[in-house]
Amino acid sequence: MTHRLRQWLSSRRQPLPSFRFLFTLMYLGVIGSIAYFNTLLSCGRQFLGGGAGVLAIIFLLLVGLEQVEHRRYRYEAPMSIAVVLLVSRVVLFQGVAALDCSILSILLFPIIPFSAYFAFGATVSALLSLFYAGLAVVMTWRHNPDWYLNPMTTYVLIAFVLLLFFMQMLARAIQRDEANRRATEKLLFNLEASHRTLQAYAEQVGELVATEERNRLARDIHDSLGHSLTAVNIQLEKALAYWQRSPDESHQAIRDAKQAASEALQEVRHSVGTLRDPDSRFSLRAALEGLTQRMTDQGLPTALTITGDESDYNRSTLVALFRATQEGLTNVQRHARASQVKLDLCFGEEAARLTLQDDGRGFDTTQFDGQSGSVEAGFGLQGIRERLDLVRGQVEIKSDPGHGTELIMIAPKHPVVLAGQSAAFTHFAEAGAGDG
Repeated sequence: MTHRLRQWLSSRRQPLPSFRFLFTLMYLGVIGSIAYFNTLLSCGRQFLGGGAGVLAIIFLLLVGLEQVEHRRYRYEAPMSIAVVLLVSRVVLFQGVAALDCSILSILLFPIIPFSAYFAFGATVSALLSLFYAGLAVVMTWRHNPDWYLNPMTTYVLIAFVLLLFFMQMLARAIQRDEANRRATEKLLFNLEASHRTLQAYAEQVGELVATEERNRLARDIHDSLGHSLTAVNIQLEKALAYWQRSPDESHQAIRDAKQAASEALQEVRHSVGTLRDPDSRFSLRAALEGLTQRMTDQGLPTALTITGDESDYNRSTLVALFRATQEGLTNVQRHARASQVKLDLCFGEEAARLTLQDDGRGFDTTQFDGQSGSVEAGFGLQGIRERLDLVRGQVEIKSDPGHGTELIMIAPKHPVVLAGQSAAFTHFAEAGAGDG
């Protein structure tokens, strides 16, 4: 598009140079006509004595003047140069008029107001046109007092006045066209700058999207496979611990570890299927029921209570709540030393509230790696916050050493709708506190 626009702007530059050629033809036509009529009139003998050569020299000077002005200044000469060019034309035209036995030389003078229009403005050009119109009438009257009875003289004078008017209109049109061309060039420059800026932004957005996708995949791997591998590790540790004392317990732990590994493999397949079909339906209720059942089978009794309907909830909200819960239960398995866990999920009209409560050893919430004894617990809680931040959700942690931990997670029904989110969190938080 910009290439075509540049071609159009280039084509718009052509009218001004073409007038140089027209002026050359005008000089040739007028001076040639003067030479012809001079040979027919009474001054022909004097003209042939040297006037023809002078006219030829003047013609060459005028053509050279046009070429110099076009190639060096293009109607944009500095004020001092413009004055010199204007005076040079006046002198050369006066030289043609001095050798003219007819009145055809007056047809050259409209070029002077035309050139002055670009260098000195419309007012100066109009004044020069009026001056030359009056001068033409006076010169014609002095040359032939009965000029109005001569059709040829009358036609030339009328043509001269019309030519002055035409050159004024033409100069105005050219100047307006030149101003439009410059404005278009400026817009083109701004458009190209904006295009480059948009390209840079597009590259940055692409990098950010790729980075976000990598982070999302990393979180999914950490939350899903990390949880399952934690369960496998716990069961294998149990099998090693009971290998000598209780072979049956050890064998059961190995079977549970195998089951956890199978579930991890199934989770990987599910994640791959989700990447291929991102619009597939996700049920938070079913996912939490399966998760709590696995936790119970692995030796950590987990109770689940669900109220409300999730059918109108955004998929990203449901997935974020599930991944956050999964990470929370993984932290409980690794660090809490709890004997039981309670999950309470409530689907409200504007947001969902999920509470995860355990009776473990608790920790100091001011530092994640406090009595939990592991920096990994802090990373897990940070991951929960990041999950909920993606859907404009919020998380609150309540814990004291020796008194267990309560994790309250709030996520809006539709992440793009933020109005009333803080109020919803306050409402659910107060409701949870009242229930406690």
